[in-house]
This record gives sequence, C-alpha cells and structure tokens, in this order.
Amino acid sequence: MFNQGLSLDQAPPISVPFRFFLTAPIFAIIIGALILSSDASLIMNRYSEISIAIVHLFTLGVLSMIIVGAMQQMMPVLAGAIIKRPILFANVVHAGLTLGTIFFTLYFIYNLKILLIIASVFLSTSFLTFFFVSIKLLFKVEFLTSTVIAMRIFVLLGLVTILLGLHLAGAHIGQNIGDYHYSFVAIHILFGMFGFATVLIMGVSFQVIPMFYVARDFPKFVQNKIPFILVFLLLSYIAFEFLSIDMTLIKISLLITIGLFAYFGIDSLNNRRRPIFDVTLLYWKLSLYMLLISLLIWTFSKSDVSYLLAILFGLGFLYSLLQGMVYKIIPFLCWFHLTSKGYFTVPTMRELIVENSIRLQFYIYVSSLFFFVLAFFLSSIFLYLAAGLFIVSNLLFLMNISLSVKKYKDIEKTDPMDMSSFQMPS
Repeated sequence: MFNQGLSLDQAPPISVPFRFFLTAPIFAIIIGALILSSDASLIMNRYSEISIAIVHLFTLGVLSMIIVGAMQQMMPVLAGAIIKRPILFANVVHAGLTLGTIFFTLYFIYNLKILLIIASVFLSTSFLTFFFVSIKLLFKVEFLTSTVIAMRIFVLLGLVTILLGLHLAGAHIGQNIGDYHYSFVAIHILFGMFGFATVLIMGVSFQVIPMFYVARDFPKFVQNKIPFILVFLLLSYIAFEFLSIDMTLIKISLLITIGLFAYFGIDSLNNRRRPIFDVTLLYWKLSLYMLLISLLIWTFSKSDVSYLLAILFGLGFLYSLLQGMVYKIIPFLCWFHLTSKGYFTVPTMRELIVENSIRLQFYIYVSSLFFFVLAFFLSSIFLYLAAGLFIVSNLLFLMNISLSVKKYKDIEKTDPMDMSSFQMPS
C-alpha cells in the first residue's frame, strides 16, 4: 500500500536535493544574524524594510529552497515525472534562487534599484524554469494519486504566486504603485502561505505520513476534496479583496478546511500501526499544532498580529515540518542510493543521523520559538535571545545533515563489494 505509485529507480542523483537542503539552514542563520543586528521595533513592524527583507529571506532562501529541492526528488519518485537533465535543471534553479535571494535581501537593506532588477532576473529564471518544467511533467502523469493531484495544484498556484511577486517587483522598479497594489500584496501573501506551501505539504503528508511512520491513511475526503476546496477559497479571496467584502467568511472557511487536514494529520500520527518513537515526530506534531493555533489567531484576532503569525505559521508550522521532513528524506536517500549501488555495509537510517543530535536541535529550536513569541507579549529583549537560539539550532541542523552527507560520501568512496565487515573472526 505504501509503495503504490513509487518509482525509486527513477530518482535523480543524490546531489540534486542535497544542495538545496544544505543551503536552507545557511540562509536561516543569516536571518538570525540580521535580527541580532537590527532594532527590535523595526523587526516587529511588518512595513519596515528590514522585516520585509527577513520575511523574503525566509520564504525564498529557506522555505522555497527546501520545497524546490524536495520536489525534484518527489516528482520522479512519487509521481513518475522524470526530469530529463536533472543536474542542469538543479544548477539553474539552485543558482538562480540563491543569487536572487541574496540580491533581493540586499535591495531592502541598501534600497538600490539595480539590486532589485538583478534579483528579479535571477528569481524569475529560477522559478519560471522550475514551474514550467514541473507543470509540463506533472500534467503528463497518468497514474493519479492524491499526492500527484496536490502537486499539480501546487505548481499552478505557485506559478501564480511568483507572477504576482514579479508584478509587485516591477511596480517598485518602475515606481508605478497603483490603486490595487496592496490588494496584490495581500493576494500574493495568501497564495504564498496557503497555495505555494500548504497545498504541497498536504499532498506530501498524504503519502509520507503513512509511509514513513506506518500510520493510517488520511480519510479519502481529506485527500481528494480538501486541496480543491482550498483552491476555491483562494480564488474567492481574490474576488472578496477587489470587491472590498469582509473577509470573515473566507477566513473561517480556510480555518475549517486547513484545520481538518491538521486534525487528521495529528490523529494519524497519534494512532500509528507501529507506535515506535521517532524523534522526527516531534517536528511534525509541533508543526500541525502550530498550524491550528496560527489559523485561530489569524481568523479571530482584531489587532495587527503579523509578527506573531510570522513566527507561529512561518517558523512554527512551515519550518518545523520541513526540518522534520528533511531529517527523514536525507537518511532515506543515503540508504537508498547506497543499497541501489550494491553496497553491503550501509548504516541504517537512524545511524546516518543520530537521534540524540536531532532531539537536541529540536529543543533548541522550540526554545527559540518560545522566546520569539515572548518578545511579542513581553519585552523585545527576548527577540535577541530567540535570534541567538535560532542561529544555534540552524547550525546544529546544518551540522546534522552535513554529517549524514559526509557519511554517505565516505561509504561511496569504498568498494561496493567489500564484505570484510561480514567475515567471521579467525
């Protein structure tokens, strides 16, 4: 059941996803450093240049980096959508996304228009290459699962999100801020949150949670209907925004729709068929609970809680889940590629990244979230403590996955047929 539709023999070279996964925590460390070196009032002001820079450093350099990297692995494996020249494709997408993120961040720090132009060129090259190729491949897939359908929705909504972003960048470059500029900003944000990120996470969860955690499947209604309902609500949001209609109904509908996914995700993880503890469960459960909390605050809060939502939804939900996913994907890929090459001495997935190291990183990461939240309610001094812990947690995250990659490379250098470790002592 778990392997239905899997095409592991069509996986791209292991260097393809690795470069994206290793880059993401580096950008996260830069985010922590920017917070430490900035005024707290500006960090917590959604309209300040530095806060906009940090948000995009996260959405582009961390969130998109992991998602785009994972998709290049998941499209061939989960959908059978094979990228013909995976190394060239990864080089173009990774280089464009990395350089585009750097120049985009520098634009908001130094306010030089040329930096935004350069960033727009790199980012448009990266994202348009990724989305156009992904759309072409995914819409040729004949064996449709709920995950493949969610991937299709993701690439379409992701393309819309990027086109909106390029439109907004063009408006700044041409100094042509029209009457509907901030409506486009609101739509861009919502499509990024729920269209680009959440839809894909839903689709991957439908496959990954039962497969990796031996958990029961999501209900068919959740798998087959929720992504389409989410698309309908996002399109309705556009109409409500331009017609200046009160958003309460849309917000409540999104809360119920995405909340159902979170509820059944938690229920599936809590009722696993083989209830063996896995440290990555901590990331998944934290993520889904943070999703519910952030949705409730977004729906019913009457004051500006943008900073709080950025922490709870961006770091609490999205980044927590993506870290947990990377911790499962990288050891699995190392194990799979080594065994497929015929190596006899292959560490288990749990040996490739030591669980105690993952657990330590998790607790430091949760501590940073806790102090980020305290900074909103109490004192800005907690913001800097949170940023310091955030840097430490991402250094550990980078170290953990780097050591796993090193173990893979060390084994790859050896003779696949070396069975000396299996010889009986004389």
